[in-house]
Amino acid sequence: MSPLLRLSLPLVLLLVACAKGPGKPEGHIPLPPDAVVLAIGDSITTGHRLPGDQAWPAIVARETGLNVFNRARNGATSDEVLAMLESQLDEFEPALVIATVGGNDFLRRQSLSQTEAKVREIAQTVVGRGARFLVLGLAEPQRSEVHPLYAAAIAGVPGAFVDRTVLPYVYGKRRLRADPIHPNAEGHQVIAERVIQWLERD
Repeated sequence: MSPLLRLSLPLVLLLVACAKGPGKPEGHIPLPPDAVVLAIGDSITTGHRLPGDQAWPAIVARETGLNVFNRARNGATSDEVLAMLESQLDEFEPALVIATVGGNDFLRRQSLSQTEAKVREIAQTVVGRGARFLVLGLAEPQRSEVHPLYAAAIAGVPGAFVDRTVLPYVYGKRRLRADPIHPNAEGHQVIAERVIQWLERD
């Protein structure tokens, strides 16, 4: 393979993935109309520099009528998300917890094995409290595919799911990002639409 082709192949793969769109979720998590959904994690969920009603949890609440509470925090690492989790579960008693977690670990170059372990503990804690868990997986740096640590983290945890495509799709399209690490309002709409697909019945 020529050096030029070798360099361009990741870009080609990324463009192909973007052209195809985020696709469809790999499962469904239907909820009763009065269910509580808790959104946790980092600035991907807070809606960094956006009005609160433009962040994806608020959009999901409007579109579905579900009670969706956004308790994400800008800059939160997997350690910090886990540290806040028990009190949040006590407060809201959710049927479903949706998380964006790991991005700040990547930025701080924390151990990937540590991040995987923390995501696993988050999933186990949520499921252990009788709720289901959905993590929106991030892509590996400079790659178009979700990092494998997310699937590894939830393996063997019943009631835990990973979305492998929506965030790689959003980050692969400049028009959906406010900056290299934050979705814009249009990006949040795409994320919300994917979450709503997860909540649809088969």
